[in-house]
Amino acid sequence: MNAKKVSRRAFLSAAVAVSATATMGCPRRNNLGNGVKVYKRSGRGIHVSNAAKLNNANKLFRTASAAESGRAHPGDKSYVVDLIINKDTFNKLFAGNKQVADLRHDL
Repeated sequence: MNAKKVSRRAFLSAAVAVSATATMGCPRRNNLGNGVKVYKRSGRGIHVSNAAKLNNANKLFRTASAAESGRAHPGDKSYVVDLIINKDTFNKLFAGNKQVADLRHDL
């Protein structure tokens, strides 16, 4: 039985082509269903202070601009990420048009 050798370059180019086709073929889902988009700060992958870690772990923000202004201190380099939460949880956390929810106190 003759087995044809596949070079590393040919294998990688085929793998990239297959993954690109799979990614482009999947439409992005815009329907949030029963969820609402909220924002939080994240220090993942970067060095942040302990105060920033505590702040990032426990606070959710209604808007991206509120999250951007919700730094733990002026030197906080955390970035803003979005996530989806249940509508009931959203209504409980952000009752009365609050912009910031602290999970340590509001749940």
